[in-house]
Amino acid sequence: DLALALLVGAGLAALSYALLTRAAPLSISPYFLDHALPLGGGTNVVNVMLVDFRAFDTLGEISVLGIVGLTVFALLRRFRPPHEVIERPSQQRAIELSDAAVDADLATTRGASTPQPYLEVPAVLVRLLLPVSAVFAAHLFLRGHNFPGGGFVSGLVLALAVIAQYLVGGTRWVEERMPLRPPRWIGAGLLIALLTGLGSLALGYPFLTTHTAHFRLPLLGEVHLPSAVFFDVGVFAVVLGSTLLLLTSIAHQSLRSRRRQGAAVAAAGHGG
Repeated sequence: DLALALLVGAGLAALSYALLTRAAPLSISPYFLDHALPLGGGTNVVNVMLVDFRAFDTLGEISVLGIVGLTVFALLRRFRPPHEVIERPSQQRAIELSDAAVDADLATTRGASTPQPYLEVPAVLVRLLLPVSAVFAAHLFLRGHNFPGGGFVSGLVLALAVIAQYLVGGTRWVEERMPLRPPRWIGAGLLIALLTGLGSLALGYPFLTTHTAHFRLPLLGEVHLPSAVFFDVGVFAVVLGSTLLLLTSIAHQSLRSRRRQGAAVAAAGHGG
């Protein structure tokens, strides 16, 4: 194994050295660097490539991402975690033994819908983080065509902020307050991206051709709005929905394990 690892590593190092030390006259990168602004309407070359030059490829990628999210969700709906991997931390078990409902994913008192003061300070901080993360995600999205950002990274930022709520508040607490419905985000995102491409066909241009409009607004001054921003909205929605669907499907395992434990306790009590 060591000899094979050394051989493969040395081979890849040699290939990398050969590639980086030789001129590449046939490289296509200068084309994108030169035409990102005049043809794509943006100075962020990476984002322009994703939503303009190779937008059809990106449409396929977000379709695959949505399919993966739905597939994992479908598989985990029938999955039940084994008993040995669902042990809760000692702090939660201590609260539960004192006065907790058996069907809660985080320890709660009987008749209450909010968790006991478990990780209370992190919970407050994480809840304050959610609106800040939403503003930061909007900032990344709006500047993505000209500066680092875009729909993909903004979707991830907002999704992680929501997932953090699950970590400190529990599945029941979050979903009682925020009806997320990730499959709808995936469907809406794919539909928006597809309609953006069909819009160019309606105007007589090839599928997913981008057009940039320039106009002036009061107080804001000159604004340029590429049609690719609507495609990026679709990317944002699919990334947000898929990430939430994947991770909340795992979070729901805590509810299923509690229900199974509750059924077992009820059966034992009935048998006694």
